Amino acid sequence: MRTQKLSSGNFRVVISDGTDESGKRIFKSFTADAEWKAIKMAEDYKNQQKQPKAAKKRQPRRTVPDTSYSRKGVTLAKAFRNYIDTRTNVIEPTTLLVYSQIAANSFQSIMDMSLDELTTLDIQAAVNEESKRVSPKYVKNAYGLLRSVLKMHEVDLKLDSVKLPKLRKKDKELPPFETVYAIVKGTDSELPVLLAAWLSLRIGEVIGLQFRDVDREKHSIHVRRTIIHTKDGYEVRESCKTEKSDRCIHVPDYLLHLIMQQPHKSDTDFIIPRSRKSVYSKFKRLMAKHDIDMTFHNLRSLNASVMLMLGVPDKYAMERGGWSTDNILKSVYQQTFSSERERVDDLIDNYFSGIVSAENAGTNAALQP
Repeated sequence: MRTQKLSSGNFRVVISDGTDESGKRIFKSFTADAEWKAIKMAEDYKNQQKQPKAAKKRQPRRTVPDTSYSRKGVTLAKAFRNYIDTRTNVIEPTTLLVYSQIAANSFQSIMDMSLDELTTLDIQAAVNEESKRVSPKYVKNAYGLLRSVLKMHEVDLKLDSVKLPKLRKKDKELPPFETVYAIVKGTDSELPVLLAAWLSLRIGEVIGLQFRDVDREKHSIHVRRTIIHTKDGYEVRESCKTEKSDRCIHVPDYLLHLIMQQPHKSDTDFIIPRSRKSVYSKFKRLMAKHDIDMTFHNLRSLNASVMLMLGVPDKYAMERGGWSTDNILKSVYQQTFSSERERVDDLIDNYFSGIVSAENAGTNAALQP
């Protein structure tokens, strides 16, 4: 009995099943998504063959199904569905939603083609067609998914020759934090903006915060929950985007005071009891009124720019922002020393506190007779 792990991730077990009329050995293969399943299927088949002939005659004849995979008649659309269906419990719902959108809207000119007749030229033509209507980044992401789908179905095509559109570098100049804060100060966008720009929270983390996540004695917030967008709507997830995203962040006095001012009845109430769309749209409109093209997600970029300007090492910037990609830091092997982390927190808090204090002092002076 031979066990082989396929490139699709499935396991195949091959056993000898006697000989044909010419004396040539016959082999039987069994394929499953787990090694033990494939082995069990093979063992069950062997045990069935060992049953006495008399017993076999008393039992209805049963045909052993061919468990090997066949691509015959499988269209690219079906292959996409297979790929997505086999990952529903191992991939984030937001990612599955994106996959479903790509399957429904991309490469429509080849979706009805069977995998056996699909050629590299067909794929190149489809990529070329996609490039007319969507951004190069979207084409790249959709093509990456297409390659994964074909790999899972063991389609052997030379895809290295497929040419993708060049990515267009976007140099979006963001306004300084002083400008952003002057616009949102005193509005219901102030707290969400400060959580994103000061503490570097994602929008899902901002609206996922509850009062029980705040430690008033330690002046910290535990970021451990997010609200995500799935095909069934919005869902509260008691975990973050990545392992590194689950983090504790120091909260300065002004921000802690602003948080505790929010009305609530229990510790499980959300600090920002608003929808993702509401927070995003309100901020976008405020910026547009001042002719500023900026999204809520850009606030994390603003935070990263401030940390870069202040000379915060990547290691601590990664820790505060919950980033875990290799593009910023290959791996975090060293210890994060508490004293150095406190110095970084103080450095960042002093910068933002100075701007907030100056802005509020100016407002108070203007209100005095």
